[in-house]
Amino acid sequence: MSKRNISATVSEDLLERLDALAKETERNRSWLVSKAIEAYLEELEDFQIAKERLHEERLSPSEMRKKLGV
Repeated sequence: MSKRNISATVSEDLLERLDALAKETERNRSWLVSKAIEAYLEELEDFQIAKERLHEERLSPSEMRKKLGV
């Protein structure tokens, strides 16, 4: 997968925390930020799926058996 640069502005506190974690885990900022964005997007996507499922048609157990022919 190809990679591209992005730019973001963060608070000094957040940057210090990021640098401390990078040092502790022996990872670089870029790797940590990429993993954080990936995890955040996965959470949002899961939330979106759950939200959409709330609006799907719900069947009672008897309706489900009838629909399945059981």
